[in-house]
Parts: sequence; structure tokens; C-alpha cells
Amino acid sequence: MKEPDLLHTPAPGADQFSFHIRECGGGDATCILLHGFGEGGYVWNDFAPRLPKNYRTIIIDFRGHGNSGEDPTGNYGVGSYSTDVLNLIQKYKLRNISLVGHSLGAAVALQVAAAVPHLVTDLVLVDFSLSTELDVSENILSQFQEQCDGYSSLAEYAAWISAKRPLTHPRMLGHIVDNALRESADGRLVLKVDRRIQQIMGTGSARADDVRPILSKISCRTLLIRGRGSAVLSKKEAFDIIRLLKDGQLHEISHAGHAVMVEDPDEFADAVNQFLLGPRTSGGGL
Repeated sequence: MKEPDLLHTPAPGADQFSFHIRECGGGDATCILLHGFGEGGYVWNDFAPRLPKNYRTIIIDFRGHGNSGEDPTGNYGVGSYSTDVLNLIQKYKLRNISLVGHSLGAAVALQVAAAVPHLVTDLVLVDFSLSTELDVSENILSQFQEQCDGYSSLAEYAAWISAKRPLTHPRMLGHIVDNALRESADGRLVLKVDRRIQQIMGTGSARADDVRPILSKISCRTLLIRGRGSAVLSKKEAFDIIRLLKDGQLHEISHAGHAVMVEDPDEFADAVNQFLLGPRTSGGGL
């Protein structure tokens, strides 16, 4: 998987911080992979090489996440992330774009698809919810803060994941443990994030009132993937989202909760590839 210097650019509007992107494949279509809150592009490490051969795949670390730099102004949220992706699309003149986003990344994918409908052919929303229940948000923030506090070893982090996120697939556990942490000044291993990103959860990155009008305007083929055990996206809400879309379909992954591509990477890859290779409507991006 290539990490060309050409694609490591300062995010527009910020004061010289790196915007980390990886690339694989070399087809005439483009697939952009957008991770969730507090994660990084490494959650796609298993999936990216399995995309159809006609795709050039671009994996983004949002600002303040993973190997991207911290925004000195603390400008984190769906709006700024969407602008970063749109600027990337414009700068590299990307076309025939499929967007795959998980949770927060799905909210970003929606904004991008709405902004450039002539460029986006397919949209995959992974366990995306219109709103998040308070207890679920509190649990997400609690786990985020524990990871920021750090671990004494990679083995300790692996044990934490196994205890807190028992559905994590063994293959994905290795990808996460190897890529999610950095060494802090005191020698502890901490999550590769800017702690200030937690403001995203506080302000509500995907509220129903904001998102419903966008969903109804999306014209491209859209696949909503739900983990059957998800505490974030209920089956009822999944059907509500599908009804709002002009060309939407739902796929439920049997052995997964919210982190679908991490918990059942094989069924996830099969579902997405089947969708991407399926029949296309006349609208969108070619």
C-alpha cells in the first residue's frame, strides 16, 4: 500500500499540519474510505486490498486522527472533515467516486455526496445513525478517554480491546494494535488522536434534523450496512433511513455490532463488493 508524499498535504484553512492519506490499486474508478470517531484509516487495512481491481482506493485519516496532524485551531467536526475530502477530490480531479464511511465517516460521506453528486456514483453508509442515544454516546466517550490515558504495552491494549470489544475479529485485532497507538512523552502508549476531537460527540455530529434533508437529496445508489448487534443503529431506524433515500438498500451483517468491518470483515467485504459490482442507475458521476 503506497503512501505517496504527493498526497500528504496541509489541510486547507489550517496552519501547516499534515493530512495523511494512503493509496492502493490503480483503476479508473475511485473508492474513498472514511473511518469513524477516534479511529484511523487502519480500520480499512483488511478491506482495501479486497476491493474490485478497477478501483483506486484512497484511505484518509481525518485531521486530529491517526497519522494526520492536529489542527492547532481545534476545528474538528463533520463540516471540516467534509471540506478536507472535497478539497482532495478537487485537487486530484477525482471522478467516478464511491464513498464508504463508517459512523462519523458516513456522516462525512453524506455531506460530500450531496456537495458533488455529479462525481459520486455509489455511497456505502456503515452503521450510520440519525442520532445517538445518550448512554451510547457516554460509553463511546468513556472508551475513547481510556484509550487516550494509555497502556504500558501493546499486549495490555490487545487485552483491553478483547474485553471491551469482544466481537473484534482476530485478524483485525492485529491491525488495530499495530497501528492505533503512539508513544507519549511519559512512555505510555496512547491513542493517535487529538483529545479535542471529543467535542464532536458533545455537539452531535449527526442529528436527525440536519441529516434527513440531505438523505432525501442523495441521488446515487446507496447501501446502508447495519451490524445485527449494533447498539447505535436500530433496525427500525435503518428502515427509516432507507425510506428517505431515492435508491437505497439495506444489508445486515450477522456477526457484528457497530464496528462492522472490524467485527465481521469477510461478510462486510462481500456485501460491499457485491453492491459496487451490481447494476447501476443512469444518474451519478460518469
